[in-house]
Amino acid sequence: MRFSHLTAVTLVGTLHLVVPLVLILWAWGTSYASIMALAIQVLVLISYTAFIFLMGSWVFASFYLRYVVLILAIAVAIRSLIHVRNLPFFVTPHFGGWIGYCAGVVITIVLVYLVAGSVRSHFYDETPVSLAFPFRNGVYAVFEGGNGRASSLMNYHYGASMHKGARTNLSMKYAVDITKLTRWGNDADGFLPIRNDKYAVFNQVVYSPCDGEVSDVEDKWPNETPWSGKPPYNVGNHVLITSSNFGVLMGHLLKGSILVKTGERVKKGQPIAQAGNSGWTSQPHLHIQAMRKSAGSFWGWEGIPIFFDGKNPVKNTLFFER
Repeated sequence: MRFSHLTAVTLVGTLHLVVPLVLILWAWGTSYASIMALAIQVLVLISYTAFIFLMGSWVFASFYLRYVVLILAIAVAIRSLIHVRNLPFFVTPHFGGWIGYCAGVVITIVLVYLVAGSVRSHFYDETPVSLAFPFRNGVYAVFEGGNGRASSLMNYHYGASMHKGARTNLSMKYAVDITKLTRWGNDADGFLPIRNDKYAVFNQVVYSPCDGEVSDVEDKWPNETPWSGKPPYNVGNHVLITSSNFGVLMGHLLKGSILVKTGERVKKGQPIAQAGNSGWTSQPHLHIQAMRKSAGSFWGWEGIPIFFDGKNPVKNTLFFER
């Protein structure tokens, strides 16, 4: 997935820091006239916190901040509810108050709907294929993953207009994007830097997630500048490994790092390349998708869900690898 640098900075900063801070301070400093007014404001705070906790892009903002926001929101909500016994249930508001009530109810309903989609994205209509995790030595995070048919905010691949227009979204239905975390809980040294070598996953060795045969290799694309907004539409340098009934595609690999050739047999855990930033991508990461084999180009194959070592790689899942 790609965004311009300005768009990414604005979205990440606003959704993960500004909006939660405003809601927390607002709930903390408000003197409520009634239980109804308190309940609506607390519902907005909690529903937004649940939404951003589950569906936020914490690889950019920091996973530590994710838990700070959650703890603060719960603490403020509890503090507000302590005073509920001293309030009347309902006080007729002025015109602006009615607008606030209605807005709060609508916002809560929308957020609850989105959170429900996040929960549904953990489940699939078919049995996932079991793969080995393709990285070692570090903490890795999924920033796009899960059932994209249930929630495009958890996994954009299936619903993205660009992928639909290119007719690649069926193969990407359950694709997963993986990056590595720094000690600060984000994916890079700094906030959304525009240098590839600032990203922890860049140059990391990618290991084969299964036994199989190398069916397709492409190794000609240079690394793109992070957040440039102008990469070519493809998965860049990639390796396709096929078994008897499915194939696994790994993309955005570092040019010149691919260690395998078409027709070669590989074993699970065998080094095959290094992670890069080639193709249609905003920042270094590994794109991986599993597909059911059929006739024709693998872009026309149907995607199947992935579990890594029995673990479901939905958005914001962490993998602690030795």
